[in-house]
Amino acid sequence: MVHWLELWLEYGTVSAQNYMLHKELNKQVVLALKQSILFSAMNDQQFDQVLAFSDLVKKLPDQMIFQQGMDLTHIYFVYDGAVKLVRGTIKGDEKIIEVVLSGRSFAEGVLFAGAPKYPVTAIAMKPTVLVRTQAKPMLNLLRSSTDLCINMMGHLSARLHWMVKELDKQTLHNASFRVIDYFLSQVDDGEENEFKLKLAVPKRDIASRLSIKPETFSRALKSLEQKSLINIKERKIILKDVAKLRDLLAAEAL
Repeated sequence: MVHWLELWLEYGTVSAQNYMLHKELNKQVVLALKQSILFSAMNDQQFDQVLAFSDLVKKLPDQMIFQQGMDLTHIYFVYDGAVKLVRGTIKGDEKIIEVVLSGRSFAEGVLFAGAPKYPVTAIAMKPTVLVRTQAKPMLNLLRSSTDLCINMMGHLSARLHWMVKELDKQTLHNASFRVIDYFLSQVDDGEENEFKLKLAVPKRDIASRLSIKPETFSRALKSLEQKSLINIKERKIILKDVAKLRDLLAAEAL
């Protein structure tokens, strides 16, 4: 994958910008988009239509992409970087609902609402490259194809099941369970031994995502390290035995 800085330098700027998505000039971005769950079921003609009403967006760290309550205008695909989806509280605090990393999309879940509005605020967590797709033409394209609608329903259904599981974890399990589950979600299924994990986002944001306080997150890390389940080296986490950690999660023994 081309690093975000190379993409920026390609256009001679390091400021946040929007650019037309070109099928030839942005081959790697287009390929990643085509392989994503959201667009993989499209034939070439349908996908070319999507490219025609999509553009490339570059965001700097802490830059807002859209705000909670705004009218839905676009859906997004993260090519590189990280985006946090947050909801604000009356007290002015923010709760991270999800951290969206490269290869995943967001905001498509509200496409079918009568008067769709963004239910969360989206903020870039680091330099981020996005594909931004206009919502109305995308909805019209879906209406023209039963197969595409069924694929979208399957995608949204999987997201709904994921959210139910996340709610279960955050209400029924302790901090150590949530932390290990979060770490393992970033490990390939075939991995069983030691695995080195680099934290893609700050620890305070991971804590918010897991619905625990930062100090609780730190205590959980220390406890897991004392049990010889992980090693901590600055922003790197070493999972010492992935298979064992999966077994502990399955047995709810953390």
